[in-house]
Amino acid sequence: MKKHTWMIVLIVMMVLSVSCFVFWRQARIEHVKMADLCQGSICRSLESFKEYSVNGDDSFYTYGVAEFRCFMNAYRYLNDHSSDPEYLYCNVIYGEMALNPQKVQANMQETVEALAILADDYTDPNGYIRLNELGNLFHHAEE
Repeated sequence: MKKHTWMIVLIVMMVLSVSCFVFWRQARIEHVKMADLCQGSICRSLESFKEYSVNGDDSFYTYGVAEFRCFMNAYRYLNDHSSDPEYLYCNVIYGEMALNPQKVQANMQETVEALAILADDYTDPNGYIRLNELGNLFHHAEE
């Protein structure tokens, strides 16, 4: 009887170990996919704003704002802290993009420069410092 019990315990432990490994691996794959989404979204946002600077077509601006929001969502998922200063800087910029597009469009070159840093590496703290400076510029800009 003891031998039979040990065999059952061993099989259960093996099944649990394999299950844990599979779940861990799936979570890791999801993290990599989300990091790719984060990086891709900021790059597409940057390209849209560059196109807006050249053409002046509002659809490029709108697409850039939407991609920036996608970047924010992916960044929040990756960091899992909505109170991160980096996320808050992004939120301020997104608010200005959505509610005061005139300010952002008037300072499009500064916006493109800030996003270019994040397009190279979305984890670079210098990019978020530039976003904070950009948010201050928008806050103190004349209405």
